[in-house]
Amino acid sequence: MRPIKESNRQLQIKWNVKDALLSIIILVLLLVAIYYGASRILEVISGREILRITAMDDISFSVLYGIQVFLMLGVVWFFALFLRKSSFKDLGLRYYSIWKTIWYTFLSLMAIFAVSFLYVFLMNSLFGIEAPSSAVDKLIMEGEVSTNILLVVVVLVAPIAEEIFFRGYLYSAFKKAWGVNAGLFLSSLLFAMAHMELYSFIPIFLIGWILAYIFEKTKSLFPIIFLHAVYNLILIVILLRGQEMIRMY
Repeated sequence: MRPIKESNRQLQIKWNVKDALLSIIILVLLLVAIYYGASRILEVISGREILRITAMDDISFSVLYGIQVFLMLGVVWFFALFLRKSSFKDLGLRYYSIWKTIWYTFLSLMAIFAVSFLYVFLMNSLFGIEAPSSAVDKLIMEGEVSTNILLVVVVLVAPIAEEIFFRGYLYSAFKKAWGVNAGLFLSSLLFAMAHMELYSFIPIFLIGWILAYIFEKTKSLFPIIFLHAVYNLILIVILLRGQEMIRMY
C-alpha cells in the first residue's frame, strides 16, 4: 500500500493506558452481565432462545447490539471526555480531506481484498480448510433480521463505534504508553479478538492494523470510518447477492 504522508495535526491524548485497560475489563464484565441478562429478559418476553443467530429478529438484534455500542462509547466518554477532560478532536473526530480519504480507501480495499483472497486460498490449498460462514452471513441466510436493520448497523453504526473505541481511544492510549508499533499491534489484536471469528482472525487483525496505520498518519477518524463502512457495505452486498442467487436456483 502506498505510504501516507503524516499529518502535522497532533492529537492531545490526556487519557492513559491504565484508563484503556480498565475500560476493557469493565466493558467485558458489563457485556457478559448485561448482554446475557437482556437476552434472558427477551427470551421470557418472546418465548424463544434469543442468543442463537437463527432466532434473532429486528428487536432482539437491535437491543443486543445497541447495548454493546452504548457500553463501548460509554467507557470512552467516561474515561476520555469526562474524567480526563479531553475533546472529540482529541479522539480523532476532526475533518480530513475528502479526496485523500477516497484515495486511501481505494488503496486499502485493494490491499485488504488481495490479502483476504490469498489467505482463503492458502487455507484451502495447504490445509484443506474451507471458509466457514461468518456471523453476518448466518444472519442473512438463517436469521430474521431485516436487510435495512442489518445495513444500518453494519455499515453505519459499527464503523463509527468501533473506530472511536479501537483506534481513537485504545490505539492512542497504547501508543502513548508503548509507542506506535505496540499501539498498532495491541489495538489490532483486540479488534480481531472482539469479532470472535477464529478462521478470520488473521485477516481481521491485518484490517485492524491498516485502519490504525491510516489513523496514525492522518490523525483523523473520518478516513478509517469511511473505509470501514465501505468495506462492510461491499461484504454485505456480496452476501446478499449470493443469497439471492441461491434462492433463484
